[in-house]
Amino acid sequence: MLFTFDYLAIYVSLISAYISLSGTKSSNAKMVAAGCPPPGRVSKAVAGQLAELYAHLVGASRDIIDAARSVMPDAKVVGMERMTGGSSAKVTALALFSPSLGQRRVVFRQHTPDGFKDHGTSVAAKEFGVLRQLHSRGFEVPKPLALHGPAPQDGPWLAMEWVEGTTARADAQVDAAVEAMAHFLSRLHGLADIHVPELTALEDPAQVLDAHLPADRTGGAVAAALRRGIDRRANSSVLLHGDYWPGNVMFDGARLAAVVDWEDAAMGDPLADLACARVEICCAFGLPAAERFTDAYVAHMHSAGNALDLFDLPLWEMYVSATALGSMHLWGLAADDENTRRRHTRSFLERAANEFLACR
Repeated sequence: MLFTFDYLAIYVSLISAYISLSGTKSSNAKMVAAGCPPPGRVSKAVAGQLAELYAHLVGASRDIIDAARSVMPDAKVVGMERMTGGSSAKVTALALFSPSLGQRRVVFRQHTPDGFKDHGTSVAAKEFGVLRQLHSRGFEVPKPLALHGPAPQDGPWLAMEWVEGTTARADAQVDAAVEAMAHFLSRLHGLADIHVPELTALEDPAQVLDAHLPADRTGGAVAAALRRGIDRRANSSVLLHGDYWPGNVMFDGARLAAVVDWEDAAMGDPLADLACARVEICCAFGLPAAERFTDAYVAHMHSAGNALDLFDLPLWEMYVSATALGSMHLWGLAADDENTRRRHTRSFLERAANEFLACR
């Protein structure tokens, strides 16, 4: 079970409730009936020390305690578990208890210096700002709850609401999943008036791709074409998720419950997100699923009146594939999983390169 409440946590909670309720004849009787010490035996200072002891035993950092208190001022951390799947940030599920507000589950997300992505100190503020704007507009994202202050101990952090769901999809659920992903992405790319100061422009793939290409015949041919200069037909800049793949899309049954992990959000060509999703869906569900996703996304964009030119898609596909191959060893994948993903990603890169070279 993800959240467990041990005896020490329960005792801390009872002591907190005891302190908040003691002082009247009726409340004193309730406390004694609940098994608490007689009134006057435990001070607020002792209860606070018990809470601090529990936080120490479960390994709650000062940043986690600050986050808990930002969510609920009198909250105590009574359950904590590191969540798997993240490779560039530490994500922890927290169970909080407040004598006045009860129990609450939240997610604590922190960017530490040992992460393989160098996002800088504003990354959590960017995530928080993007989530706040999207949540207020009805998008399926976690509600942001708290953001670090000027001097976090272990790195920038934010806290957000817990969302029930899973990223796993059975074979029979894939078609509905890629349709839901396509609809969400088209809505995101159709947004206007997004103002998050920490958002920056995504780099131009034509300027950086050469450094990521494989040192083989295909890579050499693409590099030569880039040096000669290529025709471009860029789309208008939109808000990008930056890492849109099935592992960042949570479902609750058939319903898309939340899109998570917005650390790579940027402004840029919508084909960047489309290319990322295509290669990842291809790895997860096969190329036909990636094509169905693309068709659905393009149809949603056109039906909403959003112009979209696919001419540069092979360039973006090479960019996301080549950069993925260069960093995949840092993702924490099992050896067999990494080998499989490398094989699929390399095949995707080859197809994109052949299409790119055929048009230039």
